[in-house]
Amino acid sequence: MMRRLFACLTLALWVSLALPQSQPTAESSTATKPTVPLKPVIFVPAGATLLTELQLTKDDLLPVVAQVFSYFSLQHSGGQVIQGEQLRDLITSMESLWLVEYDFRQKGATPADLIQMNQSLLEAQGWRRIFWNRSSDGNRETMVMVEPPRKGLFVFMARLNANSGNIRVVAIRTQGEIDVGTTLWLLTTFLMRPEAPAPMPAPATPPSSSEKTPSVKPTPEKPSPEKSPEQEKEKDEDTKSKDKKGSDSTTQ
Repeated sequence: MMRRLFACLTLALWVSLALPQSQPTAESSTATKPTVPLKPVIFVPAGATLLTELQLTKDDLLPVVAQVFSYFSLQHSGGQVIQGEQLRDLITSMESLWLVEYDFRQKGATPADLIQMNQSLLEAQGWRRIFWNRSSDGNRETMVMVEPPRKGLFVFMARLNANSGNIRVVAIRTQGEIDVGTTLWLLTTFLMRPEAPAPMPAPATPPSSSEKTPSVKPTPEKPSPEKSPEQEKEKDEDTKSKDKKGSDSTTQ
């Protein structure tokens, strides 16, 4: 989303730089006020690597940027769409806009530290925090503050890159009347990445009927065959005869 926003801003700046060349010469003869450099209004900590810096006011390129944004519409992966006219009206109501992007790396630093630092600085100037969000792992935090009564907006997003250890920060500050409802909806819908659902353990699948272990049935014992009375009688006589022979041999 931020890459698309930067691409739109780049296109808007290119169009705005080309626009004065097509203005009538009569306008160029009018006296212009000397350009006063804008005072930095977004705190960048020492040691940070500045990646992007943007400063626009209503007296220079901000109206052109608003007009360029009117030709675009943004669509979220969830299906929500914000029309170009909404973006144009949102930017047109601003008097100034500042944007910075930087990488910050310090041993033990977290996104929460940068959030707290910027929040303390703006609260000392009368700003009030109206929105805050943290990811479940603590690697991403988002904060929105306003300057009462709706005179300015400050958006701060910090994300920790677990591989490099850098904290990527994008901060936006505006001056002028703002539509807080539209701004919050835009931020929460398009600039915040949804949390990835935690993987659920796969349920144990019962073995199929073809893979079931065959049950072993106990083998019944075979009953011994019953003997007839004649066989019993013969067995008794054999036993008696053996006993008699044993006694005779003992006597001798």
